[in-house]
Amino acid sequence: MFAPPESAPRSDADAVRKRSPWLAPAVVFGLALAITAVLLLSVTRTIEQRDQAAFEAEATRTADAMRERVDTTITLLHGVSGLFAASRNEVSKAEFAAYIAQLGLRDRYPGILGIGYTMRLQPTEVPALEDRMRTRGGEPGFRVWPKDPRPEYHSILFLQPLGERNRAAIGYDMATNPVRKAAMERARDLGRPAASGKVTLVQEIDEHKQAGFVIYLPVYRGDRPPRDLAGRRQSLQGFVYAPLRVGDLLAGVRGSSIRQIDYELYDGEQIGPEALLLSTREPGAHPAEYRTMRRLDVAGRPWQLVMTSRPALESLSQRRLVPWLAVLSVAVSALLAWITLVQARARRAAEAAARQRELNELALRASEERALERAQRLEQLYEEQREGDRRKDEFLAVLAHELRNPLAPIRNSLEILNRAPEGELASRARAIAERQVKQMVRLIDDLLDVSRISRGKIVLQVRRMRLAEAVEAAVETSRPLMEEREHRLHTGYVEPDIELDADPTRVAQVLTNLLNNAANYTPPGGDVWLQVSTPDPGEVRISVRDNGIGIEPQRLNQVFELFMQVNRSPAGGGLGIGLSLAARLAEMHGGRIEAHSEGPGRGAEFVLVLPRAGHGPAIDPAASPGAATHAS
Repeated sequence: MFAPPESAPRSDADAVRKRSPWLAPAVVFGLALAITAVLLLSVTRTIEQRDQAAFEAEATRTADAMRERVDTTITLLHGVSGLFAASRNEVSKAEFAAYIAQLGLRDRYPGILGIGYTMRLQPTEVPALEDRMRTRGGEPGFRVWPKDPRPEYHSILFLQPLGERNRAAIGYDMATNPVRKAAMERARDLGRPAASGKVTLVQEIDEHKQAGFVIYLPVYRGDRPPRDLAGRRQSLQGFVYAPLRVGDLLAGVRGSSIRQIDYELYDGEQIGPEALLLSTREPGAHPAEYRTMRRLDVAGRPWQLVMTSRPALESLSQRRLVPWLAVLSVAVSALLAWITLVQARARRAAEAAARQRELNELALRASEERALERAQRLEQLYEEQREGDRRKDEFLAVLAHELRNPLAPIRNSLEILNRAPEGELASRARAIAERQVKQMVRLIDDLLDVSRISRGKIVLQVRRMRLAEAVEAAVETSRPLMEEREHRLHTGYVEPDIELDADPTRVAQVLTNLLNNAANYTPPGGDVWLQVSTPDPGEVRISVRDNGIGIEPQRLNQVFELFMQVNRSPAGGGLGIGLSLAARLAEMHGGRIEAHSEGPGRGAEFVLVLPRAGHGPAIDPAASPGAATHAS
């Protein structure tokens, strides 16, 4: 259908007038801001990831530098241990001093106060050692201290380079300190370097003292260390060791240029003031942007390294550019919105100029569409009228044929009766005349019923009835037609307790029409089946099926139209009113008729569906189905 042409110009005009020129610029500005926010967020995340990566790289470099300095110290101790092994554990003070001097500890290895050797002594060996060190060891004031009695002693014999700090430690028994003793025992039992916990070194003779620790490497008697624990404890001769000041050892690990990180170094597994070895973080420093923690293994002793970023590292970040990028992006978004506004105003002016032309064109088009619509409507009405005339002419021709056919047998039967009023021939003539008269009466009754239903004049005589009685009546009525065409009628069992609230005469009429329809469209010698089923407790289904000429599936919805014969049977059919009448009577009883067929030559099935007694709606005996027809 065409839309009302006069409404289109008004709708377009209203849309043009109501459209705001600020809408598109607002959308462009909002979209630009959204894109800008996404891009700025992405840039910010990229900068943060890069800054985090730079901090992690600097933290890794610092941790690696700390490990390297500790590993270097351990390497030096292994070298001194090799000196004792090469000299069969008999090394003089001069040889020890010469070897350490070659290492250049003070110039090459800051933080290592020296490398020393401590000997394991039994209490009875202490006086002899003190005498030997005073007379032949070049240490006139040598003594083992402290003097408290104990099962064994571990006195420092050598410590080079022998400056003022290291001379203060000569003779000191480090096993008297629990922290040092634990590291010495671990080195002795494992046969490898062991670091002590946090201690204050004996060499700390100044007022400003640093936290320190000692790394021990055991020296065993014989050519090689024993493999078992008991052997290592038995053959221990002493230790080569290195006392280290943490501050001096780790000086410069952050590089000699701009210091980009601070760190706090803790001894052991716990982080606390008592375990703090060294902190480069200045008091009152601002909170750091980045923070990480690493665990260092220092000769079997765990250290906790907490590193934070310094302002020098944070100043290298490009995050300060983000606000400028945001301002620039907002400015670009505003410029795009302004350009869009200018374009919108120009387009609005162009639309206003073209609006009158569109209205003129729409008016012309609307008049043409109205004329075309009227022509199409007239053509449709003409086709409907022509189709109605065709169906009326066809109906009249069929009606004349159906009414004329019985007249010839009746006329012949009357002549026979006039010539021979008695006898077998006269009886046959009377039977033929009666049968043809009944056929004419049936045709006329169907026409009258259709007329009554169309005018709402038909009245149902509703009562409680048995379905079996209506089926039996319909079969008896249709049997002569079945026998005339040599059909085999197969009637299924009908339960006697199936009852309906209906008009028995009309129900039988519906079933008779369905059976006659099956007979009319089934070739001679065919089969017709009548079956009753109750798949639903509230309704009954009576099926009339044949193996006749069938119906095209797409035309099943036309079989119930008045005066409509979808397929003409070679044996002849009715007037095209039987199925329409049956469908309307079924609707008046609150039921329906369904039509099924798999196609031409495959038979057809019509199913009458009626509500059982007590399950259907209340039936108005004078009710009319109206003008509507049932379509399956």
